Amino acid sequence: GKMNALMASALRSTVSSVGALSSTGAWGTTFQRWATKKAGGSSSNGRKATHKRLGVKCFGGEHVIPGNIIVRQRGTKMRPGENVGLGRDHTIWALVEGHVKFQWNKLNKHQYVSVVPSLKFGMVNEQKAQEAHAHKEFHKAHGLLGLSRFAYKLAGEEGQKRIDAAEPLREKMYKSVVAVKRAAKRARKAREIEAQ
Repeated sequence: GKMNALMASALRSTVSSVGALSSTGAWGTTFQRWATKKAGGSSSNGRKATHKRLGVKCFGGEHVIPGNIIVRQRGTKMRPGENVGLGRDHTIWALVEGHVKFQWNKLNKHQYVSVVPSLKFGMVNEQKAQEAHAHKEFHKAHGLLGLSRFAYKLAGEEGQKRIDAAEPLREKMYKSVVAVKRAAKRARKAREIEAQ
């Protein structure tokens, strides 16, 4: 009785560990395999990631001081130009005080980010304002001159000299803008009178 049951149990475990091809053993005994691991439930966590807040932080023409982050990005979509640093996570930041400048390079088709010192930025915008005034784009010229004036104010003593030198040009442009506005107002009134 007991001895036969013990031998059958030992034989059953031996055959089970070797791995029977069928569910029926050699002497007609059946084997049943039990799960060795409990079935795990699916986790509902791991989907809520914080946003990385990437993108341009300081735009073109904006005044920056050393250490200001200009662009946060993944990869070098925008390349570092003059007076900026590049972090290991491809963050671009200012190395000097000045104004942000974005520039598209046609040869290698990449966007470059630079920081231009205030005095140079003012001179470039003053030149652009004079060109716009020559092409009778008075509003554009007035806006560019305002940008140059803002940059000169940040440039210190040398900038103040440039503001004083550009004053006659600013007055001339202001008169041109006022004249254009008056002409537009007269034309609008004339159209209203014709419509009646």
